[in-house]
Amino acid sequence: MVFLMQRLKKRQDFVNAQKGRRVHTGLFSVQSLPREASAPSRVGFTVSKRVSLSAVKRNRIRRKLKEAMRLEDNVVCATGLDIVLVAKIEALTCSFIRIRSELKRALVKASSDPATHTNTRRPLSPQ
Repeated sequence: MVFLMQRLKKRQDFVNAQKGRRVHTGLFSVQSLPREASAPSRVGFTVSKRVSLSAVKRNRIRRKLKEAMRLEDNVVCATGLDIVLVAKIEALTCSFIRIRSELKRALVKASSDPATHTNTRRPLSPQ
């Protein structure tokens, strides 16, 4: 079954996705927020000037992430999520194969049921 990737375009959708689950890798962070089960997944890409002042470099990173997401579309589209990929500078120099493998791992983690994961943060020590 072929899915068409829908895009996040409005700022409010990006802000809402920040409230959801976060998965960090060495190349990017994935922010995901569940939608209705019947709604298709939407994807947004963020490459800020903090990553690079050069628009050429930022666009190159964005194109790599878009293509990797297009190839991993079947993992994401059936899940009903809003997903934002926030790039890091390391995504510019790494291989495309590494981007795909980290993206696949992060998407599986981001789209899994949060109730099955335990909180890995240490409890605050009493003061």
